[in-house]
Amino acid sequence: MRLPALFAVGATVAATILLATADASAVGTRVFELDSLDKLSGGDVQGVSIGSDGVVRAGWTLGHLALPSDAGTTATCALTLADGAVLVGTGPTSGGKIVRVAHDRATVFADTKENAVNALALGPDGAIYAATTSSRIYRVSEGKAEVYATLPGVDSVFSLAVDPSGGALFAGTGSDGAVVRVAAGGAASLPPATQRESSVYFKTSDPFVVALAIGGDGALYAGTSGKGLLYRITAPGRATVLYDFPGGDVHAIAAGPNGTLYAINNEEPGGPPGEGADLAARGHPTAGRSPGGPSTVSRAKPGKGSLWRFDAQGRPERMMHHDEFHYLSLAVDARGVPFVGTGAEGRVYTVDDSHAVSLVADTTERQIGALGFTGRTWFVMGSDPAAFHRVVSLGGPDSVWTSKPLDAGLLARFGHATWRGTGAVALSTRSGDTPTPDTTWSAWSAPIAQGGITPSPPGRFVQLRARMTDASATIADITLAFVTQNLRAVVTEVGERDRPAPSKDPIPASGGEPPKHDSAVHLAWKVDNPDNDELRYRVQFRQEGQSRWLDAMPRDTVLTKPELDWETAALPEGKYRVRVDASDEIANPPVDATHFALESPPLTVDNTPPVFKTIGVQGRRLRAEVVDGVGPIARVEVAIDGRPEWRPVAPVDGIFDTADETVDVDLTPFLASFEAGPHIVAVRAFDAAGNAVVREVQAP
Repeated sequence: MRLPALFAVGATVAATILLATADASAVGTRVFELDSLDKLSGGDVQGVSIGSDGVVRAGWTLGHLALPSDAGTTATCALTLADGAVLVGTGPTSGGKIVRVAHDRATVFADTKENAVNALALGPDGAIYAATTSSRIYRVSEGKAEVYATLPGVDSVFSLAVDPSGGALFAGTGSDGAVVRVAAGGAASLPPATQRESSVYFKTSDPFVVALAIGGDGALYAGTSGKGLLYRITAPGRATVLYDFPGGDVHAIAAGPNGTLYAINNEEPGGPPGEGADLAARGHPTAGRSPGGPSTVSRAKPGKGSLWRFDAQGRPERMMHHDEFHYLSLAVDARGVPFVGTGAEGRVYTVDDSHAVSLVADTTERQIGALGFTGRTWFVMGSDPAAFHRVVSLGGPDSVWTSKPLDAGLLARFGHATWRGTGAVALSTRSGDTPTPDTTWSAWSAPIAQGGITPSPPGRFVQLRARMTDASATIADITLAFVTQNLRAVVTEVGERDRPAPSKDPIPASGGEPPKHDSAVHLAWKVDNPDNDELRYRVQFRQEGQSRWLDAMPRDTVLTKPELDWETAALPEGKYRVRVDASDEIANPPVDATHFALESPPLTVDNTPPVFKTIGVQGRRLRAEVVDGVGPIARVEVAIDGRPEWRPVAPVDGIFDTADETVDVDLTPFLASFEAGPHIVAVRAFDAAGNAVVREVQAP
């Protein structure tokens, strides 16, 4: 019997391979190369920025101040006051509060009793307004949040903007998708029981107006969630679409100098401000906090975020984009430099006029809920959990870049480290055997000289840390050489692979023409190659009962594929074993090279057809004995008078399973459709290897 095939045609070797980040193949010394924004990101960024040019520079040093535990888990918006204090709006749980941050202290400033505060705005008279997950807008002061306006037909207010000339308040709403104008009125002129009149200023074609801003030209700009439209509104009911974005969410808008305007857009729609919060239920809330219920806008999903700039003529330009996460917050500093906070990873990016992107902050929070880079206080507002990060300084002893743990794949020895840099930079390393550094890791090494040997002990993982102690310091093009332990490759299976379709079975279907016999045995093998070294294979064979191994290919052949077509035409038929030796000598010096060999089960070599020992017809009864040197006989069939209609016959014992089979069959059913004879009866026999023989006899 033939052995079952072990491999499918074209199958690749299945091996568990641990790959180092620097290279996919373990050939001698390899190198970690950290020379791009992506490769330099992912670790710990404190007081440094990473540019798309692959340069780490001294950057912001951030403070850390957690918001009060009862103020809510998410930061949804922020507002900088003239005295440098910052007000932060919060979301659930226990949200709907406004927290005041000043002098590195955070205290609850006011409580709206709503689920979340979506937006804050400052009037020209110093009045502070808060939009919430209800139809109400609040005017807030120390310890108080009083209803300033209730907007009819509105589920939630997502955004606010104040007319700097007249003090009117504009509100972006949902799910009616309107911009509502609330009449001006300061704290002194408004009795507690009185609410301001409101009217629809412009009705959009989207369900949610999630962003508002007053442009340098005095126009009101509105961004929507749904179709993702940016409107320029110049008067009640009068607006034009400045841009129709490819995604469905214009999440924030900010005015820049010289008539420029910035907007962030998410191609996979994100939620409104307060992303991650359980927004208010539709309809009017009852007393106390808004009841739970379905959100009026879907929550933000990680997706493709883009930053766009519009010049004074309204011409669009995409400045920056990320396909891995969406954008959640936007701010422009006094110089006109834009900053974007992400909705995943808790990062802050900026971009210059030539589209060079820089990572300027990487916080431990999941999101960046708000940013502020104007006035006396620069800050980054982390969210989930909510934390306030004041920009303390540029550069200094706390400016430290740390790489993500770099995986060599196996236990490795680390060699020389090189980099390109300026200013005072101190590079150190540490190593360990767990993906996340823990107490089993080595301590940070002393600073390494440029091109110096790494003192950290062997380990599978290594981290690099650069301390940048002056504002002019930079580091780039960091390389670290390493070499891993050499592990042997193990051949786990050796056998024949399947023939290509449609000739998978060497014996045709009954009546079919036999294919040309293939004298090559198509060998394949599986290998476990733990360090992914390039391997060289040597293949030998021996006939069963013999002890001498012979080469299946010329000795100088360098075989690196796990397969071989072994030509057997010159071999006597019989059972053979194949031995495959796997060596990693190509990738390692002789002293370190390893070998492993495995024998196959017995394989059949059969290139000769069976023979008819006897054959004849008595009356209408066909009797024949067919014999093969290896066997077994796989099929016997007959055809009448030259017609290509072969029909099978059964052996005497009912099963073809030996190298010697006898048939004794009545031909009457085969001759029934033919005229009276005599007839020529062709008899064809196959062995299991597909070899065939044909003999002819006469029948009456």
